[in-house]
Amino acid sequence: MVRENPQALFDGILAAVALWAAWVPGRGMPALRLGATLLGVAALLGALRFSGLMPLPQLHQTMSMLGASVGLPLLGVSMAWPAGAVARQRRYAWIFGVALAVMCILIAVLAGVALWPSACALLAVLTMLGTSVARRQWVGVAAAACMLAALLSFVAKLSPGPLLPGDLLYIGLAAGLALYGKWAASA
Repeated sequence: MVRENPQALFDGILAAVALWAAWVPGRGMPALRLGATLLGVAALLGALRFSGLMPLPQLHQTMSMLGASVGLPLLGVSMAWPAGAVARQRRYAWIFGVALAVMCILIAVLAGVALWPSACALLAVLTMLGTSVARRQWVGVAAAACMLAALLSFVAKLSPGPLLPGDLLYIGLAAGLALYGKWAASA
């Protein structure tokens, strides 16, 4: 089944990396843990959807939207302010995450601003990139660069060879999250 649909494999890899980032290096950073978990759940639902085991397209799309508009911003805040209350205290991480989720629902779903999740994701990754460059944290720069390349290739609908634009998104986000986890372990 994987040979027929590599999207399930790439989404599965992203889910594994995101959940690893949430539970291993994210142990001391609740915002990282929550953000990576949202991305991991979205990827797990994608793997189930694309494998045909449990096709729940609406749930996958909703979790992907929350991953982009809540998960990545939580990672951005954790990297920009690693000692801050949102990054280090569970209560504030959840308050920030729920506030972002409500904003996403109000703006993207109810107001119909379809670009909201993409704008949130892009702003979060650019924040990661900018703060990492300013601090000369090269692992953080590499993590943010992988995520930025993934987002831009998806928007540009690049599909080299047999890969689909979504495949590049999953691969780039997985590589970025793996590097992010390495950054977080040293933060």
